[in-house]
Amino acid sequence: MTFRSRPVLDRKHRPRWQDELRTQQLTVIGFALAIAVALGIFGAAAWNGFWESHLRPVAAVSGRTFTTADLDVRGSILSAETLAKATELQSQLVGGPRDQILQSQLQAYSQVLNDIPTNAANSLINNAVLAARAGDFGISVSDQQVDAAIAERLNLPERVRANLIVIKALPDDAKPDDKPTDEQFADAMKKANEAKDRISGGESFGTVATAVSDDFSASYGGNIGWFGDDDVLYGDYFEKLDGVADGDLVGPFQTDEGAVLLQMVARRASTTQGGLGDLLKAQGIDDATYRTYVAEDLLNTAFRTHFADQVVVSPAEQRRVALIYIAPVAGSVVPQERARHILIQPDPELDDQSKATPEQWAAALDEAQELAEQLRQPDADWTKLAKEHSDDTGSASRGGDLGWFDPTDSPFVEPFNVALAALKVGEVSDPVRTDFGYHIIEKTAERDSPQAQATDIEERLRADPDSFADIARAESEDSTTAEKGGEFGWVARWQLPRALEDAVFGLATVGAVSEPVTDDSGGITIYKLLETADSRTIEDDRLSNIRRSGYARWLTEVVHAPVDIWVDPQFASSATTT
Repeated sequence: MTFRSRPVLDRKHRPRWQDELRTQQLTVIGFALAIAVALGIFGAAAWNGFWESHLRPVAAVSGRTFTTADLDVRGSILSAETLAKATELQSQLVGGPRDQILQSQLQAYSQVLNDIPTNAANSLINNAVLAARAGDFGISVSDQQVDAAIAERLNLPERVRANLIVIKALPDDAKPDDKPTDEQFADAMKKANEAKDRISGGESFGTVATAVSDDFSASYGGNIGWFGDDDVLYGDYFEKLDGVADGDLVGPFQTDEGAVLLQMVARRASTTQGGLGDLLKAQGIDDATYRTYVAEDLLNTAFRTHFADQVVVSPAEQRRVALIYIAPVAGSVVPQERARHILIQPDPELDDQSKATPEQWAAALDEAQELAEQLRQPDADWTKLAKEHSDDTGSASRGGDLGWFDPTDSPFVEPFNVALAALKVGEVSDPVRTDFGYHIIEKTAERDSPQAQATDIEERLRADPDSFADIARAESEDSTTAEKGGEFGWVARWQLPRALEDAVFGLATVGAVSEPVTDDSGGITIYKLLETADSRTIEDDRLSNIRRSGYARWLTEVVHAPVDIWVDPQFASSATTT
């Protein structure tokens, strides 16, 4: 017995319903595939977006990775802190004399907000480095310090708003060192009491303040706006207004200046409402996250204190040096010339010398001719004579130096250019008349480039080290040291940029001269060692400057340098030390 397979109908013999069913099946399958593809694309896009906004690494410090989510959180914290400060300033705008200062500060905060992405990257990386390195320097931040810092940041301090009248004891023409007498203090108090009587009698404080106050707030009716006990200008008045009701007068009382009368306008009690805390919550920053940030941020202060108190110490090893400085050239380097001059004007009081009389022009020429003879003497002191005689105030303090210039594109007027072109280096001109007066001109140098000049100076110094002072006076472009033969003074560690410090402390023997050193600006410096000290006290002003300016270099070269840091190229340019 045999079986036959079920017959297969060709398209021509298939029932119509089978074709329709097949079409529907293919359609469903097509839709399913399309949906699957769409869902795949959507899912990939969604995942990619989530990765970019939350998980993509942006930096790593000593194996600690920071993602875009970390960057966003740090940016939110910095934004909240900046907005809190700006809002506090905004609330102090009351139309008083300090509004312009407050507006300037608000503009600065606006710029900070624009730079939040950059600042957030810097903050993440720098704080992580300090946290990783704190133990190496014995630096730590206690929980109590963190608690205190958070409380201070979240608190809006008490402020008062007041009006002010100041009666100065000294007259307007008093000398800076004058001290008020008892009689002058008494007279000031009398005038202040008279002002108080007028206000008590019904006149407005603003009217009286405008009429009698010697404070700059007088033009605002005495309105000095809001201030606290830490205010630079009015902080001393804060305690005077303690417990005083709105509208009440306080004083007059005596100060170092004279007599002061205050009027209480309003008070804002210390509060944590409406300040940074609310902004942090609005940004989704919880207490633990902010606490971690503050703890790391306090390390900035701790490291700065360590640098000031432990790294920069006084007494310290130091070097006393002289220098020759060659300034960088703006634009393309071309053969250049250098000149100096002394200007004698017919009438220095006139802006337009064409209005001077013929007699004044003749007198100016006589003076210029006499001065030209003095300047041709071998021992002529251009620095001294320029200060005494030149009416060009811009160059007089520099011995008349006009700096380097391109002779093919000279910045000077035509008669000056013609006379200068005829001079040889070291030659002094006869008086040259221009619309500005009479000039005595000397062409002092020529060079192909600053580097060529530096090489030439170095060769001359190698041949004759004792010529350093003379070359400094003639060629150094640092006018302050040039007139002293290049004398710069004592140098301690961290006082100068690294390249310059290395050059100074690389000099081993007194009288030694360094090679030309190029700094970051393109300026070239040559040093001569005058004296050494293994331990010498650093003067207070210089010590303060070193602590302020040297910290960033120390942080980069000592604290950051050993740490393994990776930064996404997108943030590499902004991720610098703070």
